[in-house]
Amino acid sequence: MTMKKIISIILLLSFALSFTACGNSAEPKEISCEEIIKAYKDAGYSVLYHGHENDTVYNDLGIYCSFEIREDPDNTANYVYIDRYFTDEQAKAANEEQQFNPILWLFFGVFGEWRWLHTGCYGDIVYSTFEYKMLKPLKELMK
Repeated sequence: MTMKKIISIILLLSFALSFTACGNSAEPKEISCEEIIKAYKDAGYSVLYHGHENDTVYNDLGIYCSFEIREDPDNTANYVYIDRYFTDEQAKAANEEQQFNPILWLFFGVFGEWRWLHTGCYGDIVYSTFEYKMLKPLKELMK
């Protein structure tokens, strides 16, 4: 009888844990290109911005705007790439392609660019970087 109680408690705890283990189910908040620029400039980074609202090539890829953000203009080691897409689905597809594409890994790895190790997706935003610290202003916007 005691063993049944112990198993019941363990099952109940694991069942309760499975509900709390899921991430935040709230919809990602909308972050504009201007907010990204401001957050990174306020943090002291150098921001290169490319708006693609009327560029048919980038529109076909689903990219609304792109950023290359560096610690300083002369720094070639620490930077983050951010692309904002028209839809969340386009961003998720682009993120999956970057994360799980051995051809990209090999190509960029030859040049010493391992930014695919630090990629992610938030709503309609895809980001990749060498250093997690470069994501701090973006993470602050996501809160």
